[in-house]
Amino acid sequence: MATSSSAEGSQPPRLKGETSSDHASAKEDDDPPAKSPPRPMRIWSKLGLNYGVLSTMFKGACPPVIATALYQATPFAETFSTLGYLVAIMSILSFAIMPRSKFFQTMIFNLIGVCIGAAVALLTIYCSVQARINTTPVSTATSVGPTPGTAVAQYNSSASAVCGIWLFFNILFANALRFSRPQLQFPVIIYSIFANVACTYAPLFATVTQGIAFIKQLLEAFLAGFGIAAAVNLFIFPKSSRDVVLAEAGGYIQALQGVLKAQNGYLQILERKEIYRPADKEGSDEPPPEASAAKAFKGALAALTALHGKLQGDLVFAKREVAYSKLDAKDLDQIFKLFREIFLPLLGMGSVVDIFDRIAKKRGWKEAEEAEDSHNAEEVAAERERKDKEIAQWNEIMKTLHDSFEIMCAAMVDGLQHASYVLSLAKRPKMQQSDQETDLEAADGAAQPGDIGFGDELAAKIASFYKQREVPIKTWCAQKGIEIDSTTGTEHPAVGLDTDEHSRNERQLYLILYMEFLLWSTGKGVLDLVRFADAMVESGATKKRKLILPGRKRIRKWVMNAFHTQDGTTDLAPDHTKAGISGVYLGALYQKRKDPEHLPPSNSWQLFGNYIQAVSHILSSPEQFFFQQRLVWAMIMVAIGMTMTAGSGTFGLIGRVGGTFIAVCTSLVIWYIAGGTGVPAGVFVLLFFFLFIQTYFLIAFPKFAVVVMITMVTQVLILGYELQVKKVGIVAAEATGQPYYPIYLLAPYRLACVAGGCFVAFFWTFFPYPITARSTLRKQLGESLYLLANYYSCVHTTVRVRLNGTGGDPDDKQSPRRRLDKARERILAKELALFAQIRQHSASTAFEPTFGGKFPKEQYDTIIQETQNILNYMALIGYATRHYTKETDSPTERKWVNDFGRVLGSVQVTSQEVTSLIALLSASVMTGSPLPPYLKAPASYQLSAKLEKIDASILSISHIIEPGYAAFAVTQVASSLINDDLENLLTNIKSLVGEVDFDFHIVSSADSSDTSLPATDKGKRD
Repeated sequence: MATSSSAEGSQPPRLKGETSSDHASAKEDDDPPAKSPPRPMRIWSKLGLNYGVLSTMFKGACPPVIATALYQATPFAETFSTLGYLVAIMSILSFAIMPRSKFFQTMIFNLIGVCIGAAVALLTIYCSVQARINTTPVSTATSVGPTPGTAVAQYNSSASAVCGIWLFFNILFANALRFSRPQLQFPVIIYSIFANVACTYAPLFATVTQGIAFIKQLLEAFLAGFGIAAAVNLFIFPKSSRDVVLAEAGGYIQALQGVLKAQNGYLQILERKEIYRPADKEGSDEPPPEASAAKAFKGALAALTALHGKLQGDLVFAKREVAYSKLDAKDLDQIFKLFREIFLPLLGMGSVVDIFDRIAKKRGWKEAEEAEDSHNAEEVAAERERKDKEIAQWNEIMKTLHDSFEIMCAAMVDGLQHASYVLSLAKRPKMQQSDQETDLEAADGAAQPGDIGFGDELAAKIASFYKQREVPIKTWCAQKGIEIDSTTGTEHPAVGLDTDEHSRNERQLYLILYMEFLLWSTGKGVLDLVRFADAMVESGATKKRKLILPGRKRIRKWVMNAFHTQDGTTDLAPDHTKAGISGVYLGALYQKRKDPEHLPPSNSWQLFGNYIQAVSHILSSPEQFFFQQRLVWAMIMVAIGMTMTAGSGTFGLIGRVGGTFIAVCTSLVIWYIAGGTGVPAGVFVLLFFFLFIQTYFLIAFPKFAVVVMITMVTQVLILGYELQVKKVGIVAAEATGQPYYPIYLLAPYRLACVAGGCFVAFFWTFFPYPITARSTLRKQLGESLYLLANYYSCVHTTVRVRLNGTGGDPDDKQSPRRRLDKARERILAKELALFAQIRQHSASTAFEPTFGGKFPKEQYDTIIQETQNILNYMALIGYATRHYTKETDSPTERKWVNDFGRVLGSVQVTSQEVTSLIALLSASVMTGSPLPPYLKAPASYQLSAKLEKIDASILSISHIIEPGYAAFAVTQVASSLINDDLENLLTNIKSLVGEVDFDFHIVSSADSSDTSLPATDKGKRD
């Protein structure tokens, strides 16, 4: 086996494939112990600081500092006057650190939003002026306005009432759009700020001309902030969405390698005798070996799953982007599809941990033994012997799989590294000549990752693993006493086996085939990725850059879907406490419910009446001090701080007030370190430093994005105002009616305004009717069950189509096969996105006050995990049954596949009972209604026994080399896991929502026994 050809740390360490560990151990003993890196380096590495993070931190600090510094220019200060602070705020809220495609999509929405806001503001000012004219015929300006060319008149209650009504409906419809269209989160926040500022000043204008001048200056301030952010995004460390996707693809390959190594480590732990032993009575804190390995495996798989979802979301923006690069949109899409072909079988391998845990639980491996005495000594000894024998059997099985699995995993790790080098997702290490000669000598001329011909060697290793799969099976047969005739290939089972022993042997065989098939499928996925990378090199696509433009179809699709409901993701939401509020779009059929009191409208008048009904349903759910104390910022915080659920509202209140307090402290530190008199140069340098640090938390902890942004905005607001006064003078600053406050008074006032606004938002989150995170969690859990039923139905149809051979041409986009594949992928992506939102709401429930009984969070988390398990097993069935098709080149394989399809098609292998049950559970959880009585999960379908009755030889061990046989074993294992989880899911939901009970319970006071009688139509339940 070749050693690693790279320098230490340049690529992940490779797994060893030697069948004997003696030589490796001796070599390891000769090597000097690795030195621990210095403490600063460990801290640096733990923080994740690299060139990409540092450049993004620098980029995030630039826009507000530039905007604040520009105010020191006299023309800039004369233009924006007291609205200059909005330029810096807009430069922050434009989020210049986003990749180019995502930034400009958001910027387009921002421009549309502020332009609509300006139009609505002008209409508001016109109505306000008319209200003033009708109540106060003669109005004269009493003071200078907030911008040049404007003047403010005396207070008018009618004008203020009109503007208040406009502001109410502005914020109402803006927030309705904000929570229903996650892609519009940023634009709606900016629109809300524009509406708040415009409606606050609108009652003060006596003429429309003055209002137009103000809105013009306000619009220019917003656009100036947008322009600064756009310039920073384009020219300071420019980063495209394509760069982000390629970086994530490189990280995805590293995550795949990590999962493969953790998987191999877990499987090797299963060879040890001390696994699944009862806990030490003395209470040792050291976890059992299989638990630590399983945790590492599950953790690596969870990280891969999260990256898979993020890559899928970012890929949409990368394909729309204009770029000068090597890989076009189709290439990026193909890379992600190949990643998915590796991801699905690895996801299935993750269930091996659950399978062994269930085996250990059912067989009582971890149960403590009874105290041994003279009466039960033989029983305790027999039970101990049984457990030791069963564990020893699995130890031997895993040892027989050890060498082949380890070599296969090492080959896949090298294959992934090869694809990473060839596709330029990772840099090839610079090898020293001596290291290269040693490596070539050890490898005996074998191609290394990145070399020409490596793909052929990987294909040979995978083919060798495929051919040698029957070796461990034969070893297992010998252990079980099963003889296989070498001439006919028929098997002779051991004599004297009872039904339970035969069933247990069958399950062991299926589990071995399950692991081998999934590992082989993963290898095939890696080989396809390697072949694709080599094909890109041969075609010259990776040698030259070219101008890449999005096609008309892609642009038209983006324009058509820009304002449609999209799946809510955390990337679209600036505040991750709001992530998932919009939910996942489940389709028009799910959203539209039948009205039991009205037939569908048959004419225009009835359709208009439906809209009137909808509106009615929606409706059923001192001025001087205000200006002087700058309470407009409290109104802005209400618009930003309002959340949909009470849990996120509580979390947001704490976070926003805490972020503002930090901003107050840092502002005072910056101001007084800079001399206490606000030397602009010193303020700018220190402000940049603090913004630079704060941007790190924005990147590293996206959950607290809005908290960090409010800290940055408040900091800039306080310092910007003081620098503004220093530039224009106290007289000009107070001309608008707002008194000047030194920074030691202004900063606490800002904190009080933000806290007041946050408390108002918090109050109206709970009153008059709170939408709690707990109710939202229950609703979204019902939605996930609905999607699960939809997904199972799709998988059910897919299996039937594959068995019947009616899928059509796979290259035809309109064929049933392609359309079913697309539907499964779409539903799976929606379900994974919804699970992320559900877990976010589950975490938010901890911040909600509890009135009455305790919220059953643990029970909800269990149901969520069981639902996700069922989804994973369904996805695995959809993946494995592809091998039921008749596409094979070998005549022997084709004959068995044809016979297997014929026998399998003669029985009803799938059932829609599962779909009906999950749909019923979904409706019950959504509405909180109890389940119908006597509801049971569908019984496990004994397919193996039914197939053996029809054709006893079709499942003979002699056919284990067939891909369809192993695929059948995978579907059997996955189906049994689905049945187990369905029973648990039904039990947990039944305990959550209850069950309808139509029985009479007659309780006897004499013997405290009760008798149940069926209910009749006479009488009712007590």
